[in-house]
Amino acid sequence: MNNLKTYLLLLAAVLGFTMSACSDDDDNNVVTETMVSPDSSMSFVKGGETKTLSVLSAVTPQVTSSVTWCTVTYVSVTERGTYTYNVTATANTETDDRTGQITVTAGSFNKSITVTQTAADGLVVGQTSYDVTASEQDITVTLTSNGDYDIDISASWITQVSTRAMTSSTETFRVSANYEASPRTGTITFTLGDLTQAVTITQQASAAADMPSDAKTLAAKMYAGINIGNTLEATTGEGTWVTTKVNATYIAGLKTLGFNAVRIPCAWSSHLTNESTYEIDADWLERVSEVVGYCVANDMYAIVNIHWDGGWLEDNILAGYSEEINAKQKALWTQIANKLSGYDEHLLFAGMNEPGMNETSSDNSLMTATAIQTIMTYQQTFVDAVRATGGNNAMRCLVVQAPGTRISSAVGGVYALPDDEVDSRLLVEVHYYEPYQFCLMEEDASWGSTYWYWGSENHVSGSSHNATNDSDDSVSEQFALLKKYFVDKGCPVIIGEYSAMKRTTTTYPDLDQEKHNASRAYWNKVVTREAKNNGCVPFYWETETDINRADGTAKEEYAITGIMEGAAAGTYPY
Repeated sequence: MNNLKTYLLLLAAVLGFTMSACSDDDDNNVVTETMVSPDSSMSFVKGGETKTLSVLSAVTPQVTSSVTWCTVTYVSVTERGTYTYNVTATANTETDDRTGQITVTAGSFNKSITVTQTAADGLVVGQTSYDVTASEQDITVTLTSNGDYDIDISASWITQVSTRAMTSSTETFRVSANYEASPRTGTITFTLGDLTQAVTITQQASAAADMPSDAKTLAAKMYAGINIGNTLEATTGEGTWVTTKVNATYIAGLKTLGFNAVRIPCAWSSHLTNESTYEIDADWLERVSEVVGYCVANDMYAIVNIHWDGGWLEDNILAGYSEEINAKQKALWTQIANKLSGYDEHLLFAGMNEPGMNETSSDNSLMTATAIQTIMTYQQTFVDAVRATGGNNAMRCLVVQAPGTRISSAVGGVYALPDDEVDSRLLVEVHYYEPYQFCLMEEDASWGSTYWYWGSENHVSGSSHNATNDSDDSVSEQFALLKKYFVDKGCPVIIGEYSAMKRTTTTYPDLDQEKHNASRAYWNKVVTREAKNNGCVPFYWETETDINRADGTAKEEYAITGIMEGAAAGTYPY
């Protein structure tokens, strides 16, 4: 009996301990069913961190780690037997996730806890330098990465071709053709967290191009031309006068419409980094080259000029020759010609825009012989500066402007072309906005009404806005003068700008919109046709009125149809 009492007392004591342990509260984060918390796994970030492990045990447990990067440190124990440990993982410098085991042993109890840690950022580029030829090509960069990386490209002539997925191990980039006479270098930088890998692209210079075409041969290749107006010549920067900047899709769209030549008016004085030396910002030179490249890539001809440009040259003609203006003309054209020298004969340079036009627009006067001589001096400087850069520029076709770009001034008997060391490589430029009342005049004046309707078939009966002297012959007669004075002597003519303003019933409530649209279409057709018939290459002035700048599609199809009908009907006399 005494032995039985003793056994019962011992059993009660053991049960009492067990019940006490099983009723312990959760303040110490103990999972009593497994005696360990957490009971199966612990995960750590790549940068390293410390977490807590709790063990409820009636005896002192042994806690060990199977890996050196994860250590276990005893912290404390409570009266009820809850043991606390710090589990610390050091920063992972490896590019793979890593795994280990923590083992908890307490008497006959044995428990394994899996510990894992995220891999460090990994980014390795297989080849870090590429030397490529001047032609357009694709390069593929192979890289190994365990994260989502960023790509930064230093040069606009390198573009990413592929759309990157997280599983991709290669990236493809397009290197545009180099049309410059010097090699160029760009970098592609891959960034993942704090890691960077750079790839250097060095592209060869353009080889000297074959420049076989003289001015007449080259002009004959231009079917129909168009201006990118109010864009790169904006003195406040591209995208400020017309909001949409030039893109490759737009240029391709122009080609689809039927144009194969593009005049690119440019500002330069507002892009100087040094006013005293007239140094042009390198990024701006690169941007102009990029736009020219869009054209050449589509087998289109391009004309780059110095446009109004704040008027530093073309609004300072009547005062006479200026050594400072002449020096600036030389400095700018030397830089422009050097930058774009690698382009073949698809690119032409035009020295000015409308020299003296603003100064004499009020009376439309024929300039004085002195003023015309000043223009001719600045044009000689342009020709000499371009030729001096050598290479393709030694043979490039160049465009010089008639005084005010007026036909009357061009054929008035004073103006003459500059001297050129190369034979038959000059073209002369005029602009055509006639009749003024139809093309540019916005409101009726005391001396006459605006013209809304051009061409007898488009007249509105009884309207005071029907044009007079609006036959096809009135246009042909003007261009025939250019043929006589220039084309027949071996010098083709560029009609650098021509257009008739679009009027709508919003501004002109009495307007017959259908007749007005037909008038614009017919005027476009006649001017384009008669220009070509007389050896003049037509470049339509466009500022997003008739063509969508985003994709090069027609907004006013009738206007483009008129141009293309005229281009098809016209035939160059050379």
